[in-house]
Amino acid sequence: MRALLRETGQIIWFNMKNLLLFLLGYRLTAAAVYLQLLNAGIRFSLGKAGYSYLTLENAWKVFAGPWTVPVFFVLSAVGLLFLMVEAGGLVAAYSGAMYSLRISAPQMFIQGIRGAVQQLERKNFRLFFVVLADFLLMNLLYLYRTLTHVKPLNFVMEEMSRYPLAWAAAALAVLICVAAVIPTYFTIHQCMIEQKFYSDGRRGSMELLRGRYMRTVFRVVCLQILIVAAAVAAYLLFVVTAAVFAVLFVRRELEFAFLIRAADWMEWIVMGLGGMAASLLFFADVTVRYYEYGKSKLEKRHFFYSGTAIVSRRNGLAVLAAFGVIGGLGLIDAAVNGTFLLNSVVVQTEITAHRGSSASAPENTMAAVTAAVEEMADWAEIDVQETADGVVILCHDTSLLRVAGVKKDVKSMTFEELRALDVGSWFSEEFAGERVPSLEAVMEYAKGRLKLNIEIKYSGMGSMLPDKVRELVEDYEMEDQCIVSCTNLNYLRRIKKENPRIKTGYIIPAAFGNYYMDEDVDVISIRSGFVTEKLVTAAHEAGKSVHAWTVNEKIELERMRVLTVDNVITDSPALAREILYREEATENLIEYLTMILR
Repeated sequence: MRALLRETGQIIWFNMKNLLLFLLGYRLTAAAVYLQLLNAGIRFSLGKAGYSYLTLENAWKVFAGPWTVPVFFVLSAVGLLFLMVEAGGLVAAYSGAMYSLRISAPQMFIQGIRGAVQQLERKNFRLFFVVLADFLLMNLLYLYRTLTHVKPLNFVMEEMSRYPLAWAAAALAVLICVAAVIPTYFTIHQCMIEQKFYSDGRRGSMELLRGRYMRTVFRVVCLQILIVAAAVAAYLLFVVTAAVFAVLFVRRELEFAFLIRAADWMEWIVMGLGGMAASLLFFADVTVRYYEYGKSKLEKRHFFYSGTAIVSRRNGLAVLAAFGVIGGLGLIDAAVNGTFLLNSVVVQTEITAHRGSSASAPENTMAAVTAAVEEMADWAEIDVQETADGVVILCHDTSLLRVAGVKKDVKSMTFEELRALDVGSWFSEEFAGERVPSLEAVMEYAKGRLKLNIEIKYSGMGSMLPDKVRELVEDYEMEDQCIVSCTNLNYLRRIKKENPRIKTGYIIPAAFGNYYMDEDVDVISIRSGFVTEKLVTAAHEAGKSVHAWTVNEKIELERMRVLTVDNVITDSPALAREILYREEATENLIEYLTMILR
């Protein structure tokens, strides 16, 4: 093991800076570009299949849609191409290191593109699947953890975990895959460095492996164990550090929620870094063994693919620049505006702060929305109405008597008159002077921070309120960060007709009829007491998500988790996160550190 690490470590360390620059930069930009493609592809496929939401119940119907298979093949082909570029860049870098030649990060990218184009020209299509198999095997743990976060596959993984036989079958499948992949261990290098056709490259790989098959399997397994152990150690260290920080600096009622959210983010970061480490170690080790077993006398020029005139150095740099710009814009867009993919697939039960965090601040105020962010809610539910001069503002009641002590209706006052009222003193003196906010001000604050469930209060069929809300969502480009809800279906249909991208929520007090079949409805918002397993299944089969309100009690929160509702609307988002995502180990850690540090 020590010799394995020493030899592999030396080839990595030789050009470490450029390797990290290439891999980190390439993965970030490639992920951003591919995320946008997935986002568009999934949205397109769901729309053509007549759904707005992917669930376990409707998954087969979506996959059977006329456009799903073609979109799947296109996305798969692009993904394989991205993997081949990364593999080509790493092979070129490590081959250069074998001759004590450092290659810059841009050169790695250019060589990766040249290598991928060369394989296409030689019709080495099977090599793309070899690269895919290598990446999957070196990232098994991270693949598993990703699948447990992705709907509807997370439900399948959860069911599998209950049956030992399923685990045994999965382990057997992995072993079979390893046995099938090992003969192609050096095929990538044979095809890229010696520029062979796939069949010749595979034969060359098997010749190099003759008498070394089990030794190679042992090396691959040891490398994976090492990477997984390091990843687990890094994650545990972070969790302990985050727990100490929570006990010392976070409000007591937010400790669990903070630690759960921090641990979730850290898990994604560790999976990303672990995947990079696996790639670095795997290709470094394969390169060292390739030159050792083959005792290759190849000249330096051979690992710089002559490629094709299409991929000259100048063109390669232009592609790199374009790739970086597109990737950067994609990352910014995903961070600020959210994505359909993340909102629809890579989530489990989310948490909505009812009228803002209305247990911590006066409802439907900027203070309540700010508190929702502080308490780590995923969404804020807010109620909107229109003033006499046409400004869209936040307020639940038609009358201002309860929150401002004024016997007037919202629609009878101008925005300036409303801004003169105190809507915070009724809650507590701490919020004296709190004002009625406009929807525009709330959206400006929430963009990139918090998703909004905007409930439109019904004010007659001739009202322009639905159109004004839609226009604000469009102006702030928050289609993937907002749901527009209402008790009136006609309002929702008006919005859908003008902008199908905006998700709509139908608010119903009780569960009667087949309301979930309406094509203009994406979300069913219902009182939690009426939520049943049958209702959730029926809604999911119709491609709708289920939001339950208003869930404040521990036992009801736990029931919503068991029923797999998609979103709980609550007055106490921190408590909801603690109940929905609590883990005994997390609780014990917080309690132990609290006892020591306080």
